[in-house]
Amino acid sequence: MAPEIDSLNAGRLPKSGEILDRAKQSLLSPIVTGPLRTPKNIPFIAKAQGSHVEDVDGHDYVDITMAYGPLILGHSHPVVVEAIERACRNGTVYAMAHEHEVRLAELMIDAIPCADRVAFCNSGTEATLHAMRIARAKTGRHKIAKFEGGYHGVHDYALVSSMLSDPTGPAEQPVSVPETPGIPQAVIDQVVTLSYGSQAALDTIRERAHELAAVIIEPVPSSYPVDIGDYLRELRRVTSECGVLLIFDEVITGFRLGYGGGQAHYDVTPDIATYGKVMGGGLPVGAVAGTLDAMQPAVGTGDMIQDRIEGKLLLIGTFSGNPLTSCAGAATLEYLRDHPEIYPRMEAMASRIKDEVHAFCREEGYDLRLIGLGSWFLPHFMEVEPKGPRDLRDTASYLKGSALGEYMRYHGVYASDLHIAFVSAVHTNEDVDRIVGAFQASLTDMRKEGIV
Repeated sequence: MAPEIDSLNAGRLPKSGEILDRAKQSLLSPIVTGPLRTPKNIPFIAKAQGSHVEDVDGHDYVDITMAYGPLILGHSHPVVVEAIERACRNGTVYAMAHEHEVRLAELMIDAIPCADRVAFCNSGTEATLHAMRIARAKTGRHKIAKFEGGYHGVHDYALVSSMLSDPTGPAEQPVSVPETPGIPQAVIDQVVTLSYGSQAALDTIRERAHELAAVIIEPVPSSYPVDIGDYLRELRRVTSECGVLLIFDEVITGFRLGYGGGQAHYDVTPDIATYGKVMGGGLPVGAVAGTLDAMQPAVGTGDMIQDRIEGKLLLIGTFSGNPLTSCAGAATLEYLRDHPEIYPRMEAMASRIKDEVHAFCREEGYDLRLIGLGSWFLPHFMEVEPKGPRDLRDTASYLKGSALGEYMRYHGVYASDLHIAFVSAVHTNEDVDRIVGAFQASLTDMRKEGIV
């Protein structure tokens, strides 16, 4: 008999349950980085190696979260571990100049078409915040255009009409709305929300070019991970004609869609690009890269007094460009550069998962779709092919997706709730068999319980 969702994993996770009880008394939210909707039965992880994680109760899982994207080489990859061990023996953070930061910047400039200069920070959120500020300083304009459902972190400008906001207004002319309480109306008024793939969005950019500092977009939208290459090319043409800076948010696509990221994959070069995840080798990281012209407001002289006089932006942080992250990131990028065969192999495994799960769903009558590009995909329950992010905003689908995550974990695959699944360079064909099998078993159980 299939297990009921309320009892799923209960009894299997006694040690995790004890830690969760402690977490509820000490953490603001005990599930910030774990399953999004399960207040119980959460596996707490004890160790990880390659494509697998093990919880404190001794259960092994094939991991398809991969830390939500950074671990393209898997957990505890030898080249990354060795780089961190070497670095930490000489100090973990200096807040002073060191060569490791320079080396990581050089690797990024070699790989990224738009990159003449790079500045490091500690998260993708910081990177998009800095990029928007640079664009406003460069153009003297205040408004930022972004696409409805696009995720760019958790600072105020980013949390307007993001992936969890309720869509508002006509589909082709969305109204800017906050994703959470606490976002000032003054900020919301500075964000122009556009619709993916629409002519109306391009018309809006032309009409409002005089007040737009930049347009920011993910080359593969995290809420709608499909190929939008043709639209990116048109967007580049329009922003160039209008004198509006184009920012690619490559926090996910950077070094994952290919070594040169989304801009190399599509042969579309933005003015500025933001990075995180893969380029840190599994440690906290963010970066802003761009053309020398676009980055000019933040290009310093080295003399803080002179920079102050000239009004240069300060992109600073105690841990920005620290030696541990710089060494882990450089080791990861060098490995990816020297092993280009990683990318088609990851994509082939992701395609196999999608194809076999879709075939099973067709045969058995399930409405699950794995929507994705490259080495990642997003599960959604829907009867028809989506035409845009709004088509993925269905409460019933969300609830089914949340249940699917818990059933997948019960069947030995660590999938999160309502989040992207990632394949890494170290996943194996045996892992793919387990992943496909877990989807099949989970859907079968969910049908028996009347969930799907």
